[in-house]
Amino acid sequence: MNTSLGLQMFLVSPLIVVVLGALLLLLWEAFSSRAKATVSQTGECVGQDCAGWMTVGILVVAAFFGAATGGLAGPGQTAFSGFVYVDPFSTFMGVVLLFGSMLAVLLGMGKLSAQGIEAKSEFYALVLFATAGALMFVAAAELVTLFVSLEIMSLALYALCGSALRLRRSAESALKYFLLGSFSSAFLLYGIALLYGVTGTTFISAVSREIAGNASPILMLSLGLMLVGLVFKIGAVPFHFWAPDVYQGAPTSVTAYMACVIKAAAVAVTLRVLWVAFEDVQQFWIGAVWTLAVLTMCGGNLIALRQRSVKRMLAYSSIAHAGYMMIAFLAPGDTNGGGAAILYYLIGYTLMTMGAFAVILGVTSEGESERDHDHISKFYGLSERAPLLAALMALFMLSLAGIPPGLAGLLGKFYIFGAAIRADYVGLVIIAVLNSAVSCYYYLRVIVAMYFMKSEAGDKAEPVEALPALTPALLSVLGVCSLGVVLFGLFPGLLHDSAAAVMLGFAGP
Repeated sequence: MNTSLGLQMFLVSPLIVVVLGALLLLLWEAFSSRAKATVSQTGECVGQDCAGWMTVGILVVAAFFGAATGGLAGPGQTAFSGFVYVDPFSTFMGVVLLFGSMLAVLLGMGKLSAQGIEAKSEFYALVLFATAGALMFVAAAELVTLFVSLEIMSLALYALCGSALRLRRSAESALKYFLLGSFSSAFLLYGIALLYGVTGTTFISAVSREIAGNASPILMLSLGLMLVGLVFKIGAVPFHFWAPDVYQGAPTSVTAYMACVIKAAAVAVTLRVLWVAFEDVQQFWIGAVWTLAVLTMCGGNLIALRQRSVKRMLAYSSIAHAGYMMIAFLAPGDTNGGGAAILYYLIGYTLMTMGAFAVILGVTSEGESERDHDHISKFYGLSERAPLLAALMALFMLSLAGIPPGLAGLLGKFYIFGAAIRADYVGLVIIAVLNSAVSCYYYLRVIVAMYFMKSEAGDKAEPVEALPALTPALLSVLGVCSLGVVLFGLFPGLLHDSAAAVMLGFAGP
């Protein structure tokens, strides 16, 4: 697009704000005075929370710029010689990623010291760098730019997973994610290289034109390799092995960030690659996506049935939800409505999952070194000890299961399943509905633990302990997530109509 450099800079201003904010936090860490932090009666360091609030402010400013650029974005519009998309889809997803990052930062504020994270400014800077990589990831209009963005995001995530230096499980989480993540990145890079060899271009929109009518084995191989690299970040079966251990070992705020922000970015990029770059060869990837969706739904839900760790259960739950979202990949076009369904589901899933992790932080002690620090027995009798936390957790669990009054989760599945039926995938929808029924067991088990189990019961029972203090930041996350789940459940048109408008002209037959 022929626009001035100033306008192009404004269109990518959210990314600029986030990167400059990350550099500012690093300078803050290097040059700020090392005055002793005020220590609260709970032993938590509260004097350095200013770095967290600075990060929240940076993300709010970036989101404001993202919303302001929405009116200037047009379908398929690019900037910087076609390397970056500045269309409604990338703008919308950018705001979603920034909002999710803000919730994750608020989630960890006041809890970092208990997890052995001392350099808080560096921690928040890593969150901003990962967010910057995610913003570039969803806006990349060229495959090498897409890969570089993925690596920026991933390198920051590896460090974040291992940031709880006192806990062995955190280092184990970082190492597993690094080894498997590097392996998946190699698949993606090799697929991009093969695709360039076939088409002679790495621009996503140009790839679609070059492969029209091409059915060469190398093209199919490149498609398969790229799909492997992308669905790894989504956490789809059989590329899910990293997720449970990494989610359980990483600090809870980082786990929530990965389960919501990183998954949303990966889903958006996979949508762009399949519906734009490989739109004309749908017959070659539809079967693979169908199979992956079934394996992911079934694998995530069935394995989650056995979990006693709530974080690990939510890890497998996120895998199952990735399978539901992949169903919508098979329903492209404005008529089917798969794109709008994915966007609605992503936002609802982010609110439900982030809220559930907030309750976990409010119930468990992150400083505990044993692996069962988040065992379900920690929730026994929670309705008596903390009625508000129990009620909110019940709301989030019901929403994830798709059971009223969790209407946001129910309507999210309704939109996705409706899009799949319009695209003639009735059998796949039946499998998805059965999986949703199975998932009710492990979601309702948490509710049973809170309302019908005594705190002294269970094979892992411990004496009743005082719950960790709820920080104002944590309370704000709980309030925003619960309000969003209720609001978008009662008035789904507020979000779904906006998502449909964003997807107009995006792709599809």
